[in-house]
Amino acid sequence: MATELSATNPLSALKNAPAISAGRANASDAARPGIRLIQYLVLINLGLVAVQALSAGFLLSGYGIALAIHADVALALQLGALVQAIAAVILWRRRRVPAWVAGASIGLFVIMFLQIGLGYSKRYWLHVPIGVGLFGGLIRQTARLRQLGTSDR
Repeated sequence: MATELSATNPLSALKNAPAISAGRANASDAARPGIRLIQYLVLINLGLVAVQALSAGFLLSGYGIALAIHADVALALQLGALVQAIAAVILWRRRRVPAWVAGASIGLFVIMFLQIGLGYSKRYWLHVPIGVGLFGGLIRQTARLRQLGTSDR
């Protein structure tokens, strides 16, 4: 009964897809969805960092509501970094992405944790430059992932 159920389960095909595929070209095809997923997560986090810059600018211009927006987006960004780190580690363990992708994603999560702490403790002298570095780092990661996704084709 259990074997019949797993044979009709659509997820079993996804789990077994890399094992069914053979050959060098198909192995890179199996990695592409993993790279694409990380690319989407990085782009989402990059968009959230851009919103952070905008809300900080509005806050400096005297808009009080921008503080609440900045704090809420910071929590969303922390969640996004956590999701990206978990996905990257799982994909790395399944050999879908290189180790540097998992390392960069874990690094993003750690830096975001520190960044939020610095913001809440009002250490802006370090909070602002790290925010700029986050934006640059995510841009760099986007470029490297794009290169990685096209180099297999």
